[in-house]
Amino acid sequence: FMQLSATESERRLQDEIRGFLAAERPGAAHPPRSLEERMEVLRAWQARCYEAGYVGRAWPLEFGGGGGPAAEQIIIDQELAAAGAPEFANVVGLDVLGPSLLRFGTDEQRRRYIPAILAADEIWCQGFSEPDAGSDLASLRTRAEERGDHFVVSGQKTWVSWGQFARWCGVLARTDDAAVKHRGISMLIVDMRAPGVELRPMTQITGHAEFCELFLDDVVVPKENLLGELGDGWKIAMHTLGHERGTAALPRQVKLRTWLDRAVRTAAERTVDGERLIDDPEAQLAMARALVGVEVLRHHAYRTVGEFVRGGAVGPDSSSVKLLMAEAEQRLAATVLDVLGPTLEHAEPEAVDENDFWHETYLYSRAAGVYGGTQQIQRSIIADRVLALPQE
Repeated sequence: FMQLSATESERRLQDEIRGFLAAERPGAAHPPRSLEERMEVLRAWQARCYEAGYVGRAWPLEFGGGGGPAAEQIIIDQELAAAGAPEFANVVGLDVLGPSLLRFGTDEQRRRYIPAILAADEIWCQGFSEPDAGSDLASLRTRAEERGDHFVVSGQKTWVSWGQFARWCGVLARTDDAAVKHRGISMLIVDMRAPGVELRPMTQITGHAEFCELFLDDVVVPKENLLGELGDGWKIAMHTLGHERGTAALPRQVKLRTWLDRAVRTAAERTVDGERLIDDPEAQLAMARALVGVEVLRHHAYRTVGEFVRGGAVGPDSSSVKLLMAEAEQRLAATVLDVLGPTLEHAEPEAVDENDFWHETYLYSRAAGVYGGTQQIQRSIIADRVLALPQE
C-alpha cells in the first residue's frame, strides 16, 4: 500500500509547488480554441515547469531528469491538477513512451530523446492502433522489413494523438511473419519528417482534430531506432500501456474532484424559477453519486500505484484503475450536464465559457471508455490476469 500521509520533505515540496502555481496562475486563462495556438501555449507551459524542476522529477539525472523518488512526481502532478493547470504538451512522451525509453532504450537513445521530451522541444506520438487492430492489437499488419542497416516500414495507424505536432512516433510493426502474432512484433522510433510519412487529422465530435491517421509508405528507419531487441514489441507495448493506465489515475482523480467542486459552485449560482439548481434533492443525490465514483477511484489508484512508488512495475491491476477512471469521468460529465441542463441553452454572455467547458468535457468523456484500451478489454485483462478466471 502507498503511504497516504505526506512526509516532512513531501509537505515542503507541496508548499513549494503551491507557491509556484500561485505565482504562475496557470488555470486563470481559457486555453486558445485553435489547436495550433493551444499547442504553443502547452509547450511553453511544460518548458516553464521543466525549468522549475517539476517535469521528470523521478527520471534519471544523467538524462535530464530530477533523480528524485517517484512519489515526488506524483505529488507534483496532483498539485498541478488541483490548480487547474493545463496538461503538458508532451503528454504522450512523458506518460507513455518516455518510460519505455528509460526501461528498454540504449544509453545513446536515452541521451538523444529524453531531454527533448522533458523540455517539450520534441513532441512524441504513439503508433499502436490500426483500423483493424485496436482492441486486438496483436493482429496489427504494419510491416517492417530488414534491409541491411535499416528497416523499411509500411502500414497504417489510427488514433494517433497530437500526430500533426509530433517529431517522433513509437511505432509497433511486424518484423517476423513466421512467429506467433504476439512475438513477431518490434517497436521502432520513426522520424515523422521522413519521406513516406503522411498524416491526416481527424476532427472529433468536440470540433478538434486531436487525433490523426498515420500512413507509412516505405519509410526508412535506421536500425539504431529499434527500441529493445527485435521481437520485443509486445513486451514493450504492455509495459507502455500498463504505465499509461496505472500512473495517470492519481492526478486524474484530483482533476475530476476539482471539476465536481466547480460543478457544485456553478449549480449553486444558477437558478430556475427562483430556485438554486443545487437545492434540488435529485441534483444533490446525482452529485453525491459522482463524488463516490471519484473517491473510489482515488483510493484504488493509491493502492495500485503503491508498487510503482516502491520502484516496481505497474502490473495488470492498472486495468481496474483504467476502468474506474473512465466510469468516474463519464458519470461526472453526464451528471453535470443533466444538473445544469435547464441553464445551458440561451445562456447569458458571461456563462458561455462555462457552458462550453461542460459541453466539451461531456463530449470528450465519451471517449474515455475507448482510449488507452476499451472497457471490454480491461475487464478481460482483470478476469484473466488478476482474477485468473477459467477461459470458459
